[in-house]
Amino acid sequence: MTSNHQYDIIIIGTGAGGGTLVSKLAASGKKILLLERGGYVRREKDNWSSKAVNLDGKYQTKEIWHDKDGKELHPHTNYYVGGNTKFYGAALFRLRQEDFGEIRHHGGVSPAWPISYDELEPYYSVAEQQYHVHGERGEDPTEPHAATPYPHPAVSHEPRMQQLSDDFARMGLKPFHTPLGVMLDEKNPQASKCIRCSTCDGFPCLVYAKADAQVLGVDPALSYANVTLMTDTYVERLETSPSGREITTVRVRRNGSVDEYSAGVVVVSCGAINSAALLLRSANDKHPNGTESYPAAS
Repeated sequence: MTSNHQYDIIIIGTGAGGGTLVSKLAASGKKILLLERGGYVRREKDNWSSKAVNLDGKYQTKEIWHDKDGKELHPHTNYYVGGNTKFYGAALFRLRQEDFGEIRHHGGVSPAWPISYDELEPYYSVAEQQYHVHGERGEDPTEPHAATPYPHPAVSHEPRMQQLSDDFARMGLKPFHTPLGVMLDEKNPQASKCIRCSTCDGFPCLVYAKADAQVLGVDPALSYANVTLMTDTYVERLETSPSGREITTVRVRRNGSVDEYSAGVVVVSCGAINSAALLLRSANDKHPNGTESYPAAS
């Protein structure tokens, strides 16, 4: 049984793209539906367990993907509110100017973007503020120009890393601090959310000190009554108008039932691979016998 529900904006995915976007649109008063395939990462001791996170893969999806030859592979991806930012190492580099142009590599040609770095630069500055990026402009010889400094000072090195940095510098190299999105206050450790634990990259942050899309994007947006989050919701396909230029319906499966939602604006932000998979599932391919074919998420 399906029913259609109308919204102003539907955002599919709550990771770096969707989570950031909803945080900026929440105050608009628009009726916003946020769809997430998974739920919240449970806060538990295993968040900091190397065995649970790395050996057991407790938080990774158990679905099976296939490579181009049909062989099984493990995607090592996660379906939770906040997307893969729940497990990233909080390194937040800007793309370089040349990344926006045509790039030739061993796999072929990556076409140029329709926008330039200069057009995005002001938004990088805003994002660095939102995600509490720590760094030092000018250290990285490859970094692009920036109109503003990092909002927070670079995270100090651990003693061994500082020794390596000093050794590299003496060799004439240019080591630099990785720009990190963490809620760390080294001058006032008692008030700092980040405690500089040894489990960051690959681990969910038990104390909510990693600058991820759930903590700094989705959760603040949910304080607005016009924003609705639906978790454990799998988007099966997007229905389009006869011209194919407008999305008329977002069809989802949740708790064993199918529902349909509509909006004037639909944002597909479920990751590089799963966004492509959703678009493939939404293609109107038909088998000769008339049955629909939906390419699998794998």
